[in-house]
Amino acid sequence: MRILFCSDALTIDGVASYILHTGAALKRSGHEVGVLGRWSLKGGFQERYRHEGFTVITCPSISVGNMYFDVRAKLFKPDVIMTDPRRSFPLATRIKRITNAPVITYFLDPVEKTDRPGRDIGSLVKYSDVFTAFEPDTLSQLHGLGTNIPVVKMPRPLDIFFAPSEVPSRENFNILCFGRLSRYKTPGIFHILENLRAIQNHIPDFVINILGGGGWRFLKLKYYAHKLNKSLGRQCVNIIGTQLDPRKFIESANLVTASATSAMEAAYSMRPVIAMCSGYFGQVRSGNLEGALRSYFSERYGEKDFSRLIPDILRIYDGYYDDDFRDDLRKVSLRLGGEFSERETVKVFEGIIRMIKG
Repeated sequence: MRILFCSDALTIDGVASYILHTGAALKRSGHEVGVLGRWSLKGGFQERYRHEGFTVITCPSISVGNMYFDVRAKLFKPDVIMTDPRRSFPLATRIKRITNAPVITYFLDPVEKTDRPGRDIGSLVKYSDVFTAFEPDTLSQLHGLGTNIPVVKMPRPLDIFFAPSEVPSRENFNILCFGRLSRYKTPGIFHILENLRAIQNHIPDFVINILGGGGWRFLKLKYYAHKLNKSLGRQCVNIIGTQLDPRKFIESANLVTASATSAMEAAYSMRPVIAMCSGYFGQVRSGNLEGALRSYFSERYGEKDFSRLIPDILRIYDGYYDDDFRDDLRKVSLRLGGEFSERETVKVFEGIIRMIKG
């Protein structure tokens, strides 16, 4: 089976990460995988795509599609096209017209922003053969459209690049803030930095690593970290920026603050996770995992109040060596690993292909 993922710009974001993880699972199961999308002159996952054996078709382009992509898509001869419903969808419909390959449209976000030509509801229905998602609310939205398009729950695989491992010693307590540095995702990070003295008083040897890119906010955090490190007399806040492979940062972390897939990856890796985005969800535990999944680990909603954040960090530090604490990390990891696995992703995909073929 030849699978062609359409991407808008191959930049490092949620869509590019989904393509990397899902594409790698399908490639390792014996399928041929290609990624087609314009290069926006920014760093992306091209190197990692090629390392996984993907065919990468890209070039600088003002428009989302062009004649070069048309020719290369014909030569690739996809049996199926996979696309998100937003920026890359017009490219997928263009390639569908050329190759007649069916389109699987995967929804990584709720059904919204459908007012633009080429990716409106009518176009999504006209050119998609299957809708997939893994969030319960998004699946409900897709079913609620009342179309004849099959809606399938298809998880993304967490175990394709990540694996559970025991937490490291809490010496030099490493707090990893992981995710894109957007306005939507940074309120909690700024709250931590604004309350650094409270952390310092309780955890004298703490380190904060802030991982992710985000334009001027990256520079703002760089400047802020410099001032904080100078005032505390040591290098304790590190602004790392975008990384092609975040695994080593998660493995060395004692605590991860993140949302969405970043939080899922850290929790599956058996790290304590505080889920936060523009709102605050709190520590992810086995007892609230359903709520964490439904909120996509605070990506969708959370309390607009970060007053519990610093107390939660200190509580996790204090209970770090408790047996119940460690056991709960294992329970969360096991649950996520069972539902969001490479095996399950491949099984669902192959079921979709059987359904398309009729």
